[in-house]
Amino acid sequence: MTYEELIELIDHLDQSNIAYMDYETKDEHIVLSKEVPQLPAKEESSATAEAVQPTSLSNEASSVTDAPAKETATEEAEAVAEEKAGKAVESPMVGVVYLQPHPDEDPYVKVGDHVEQGDVVCIVEAMKLMNEIKAPHSGVVTEILVENEAVVEYKQPLIRID
Repeated sequence: MTYEELIELIDHLDQSNIAYMDYETKDEHIVLSKEVPQLPAKEESSATAEAVQPTSLSNEASSVTDAPAKETATEEAEAVAEEKAGKAVESPMVGVVYLQPHPDEDPYVKVGDHVEQGDVVCIVEAMKLMNEIKAPHSGVVTEILVENEAVVEYKQPLIRID
């Protein structure tokens, strides 16, 4: 892909309602996003892989990083997360997380709240569908790992429950 084609793709993404695009061919892998997502670690082939992530909604300069370096950072973050006590409630899909049912209402859970298995702890919106995320087990909320209205990835930890 040439530089001009890449700039054209970024312009199209910036002017569209799409927030995230993942493009892969035999020789390259490009991720374009209006917000910087946390990409899950995965095995890479010997083919060159690149990730392009604009840092804002405007046409500012984008950063290009090698996928292996991103994987190392992701693996380190996962290792730190595993060291902390409690089990993380993971996002079952890519989408936007909402920590409260309505902007004017209290959040579903706060740090220190006791939750029962099956209690709704947040919502992930995907394709205009609101998906309730329920606590997989009873316990106390020890950490909220995401911001309200953040874009989350598949299997990204959202909330930690002891």
